[in-house]
Amino acid sequence: MKVTILGNSGPYEAAGSACSGYLFEADEAKILLDCGNGVLSNLQKFCSIEALDAIILSHLHSDHMADMLVLKYAISIKNARRLMNKLIPVYAPQMPEEEYNRLNVKDAFILNPITEKLVLNIKGLKITFREMRHPVKTFAVCIEKDAKRFVYSGDTAWNDNIIDFARGADMLLVDTGLQQQDKTSENVPHLTSLEVGVLGQKAKTKF
Repeated sequence: MKVTILGNSGPYEAAGSACSGYLFEADEAKILLDCGNGVLSNLQKFCSIEALDAIILSHLHSDHMADMLVLKYAISIKNARRLMNKLIPVYAPQMPEEEYNRLNVKDAFILNPITEKLVLNIKGLKITFREMRHPVKTFAVCIEKDAKRFVYSGDTAWNDNIIDFARGADMLLVDTGLQQQDKTSENVPHLTSLEVGVLGQKAKTKF
């Protein structure tokens, strides 16, 4: 398993950076996890668009999916010019409905809703989902292969679901939105860097 960080800024990118996006690779499989502002440019340094097997969006806030609205042009143009011959499967929460419907681009994506019951099998990878806590519907993602587990969560507030879902993972990757001293309320919809460390300890992740 290999994970390449394409962007980790939020809710807007810093100069020369990009918002959330991570390329997951295992053997021949290539999956893009989130596609925020600036991710499409960085993706193409490591992987061609046509090589992607799927795109998984943790939630539909712009800093995690804005480049999907540009990626649709790239795929439709490449297909029209016969530079590629495929549509990319996209998995995303159905809420907010307006944002979900914007991804329903027939000549670029094959759009599928994420639920906790969804189980994907992509080139030998088993992929499952668990709902997290955020102002919009959001899901953590677990990718398994050969008894190895990688768990990713985009934005979420602290909740017991993430501890259970990440338990024993070989690698845990979680977006954090602020330092502990900047957390002014228990209602902040992001984990702090300290909470991510505590999460890793409680879930007994290896990395």
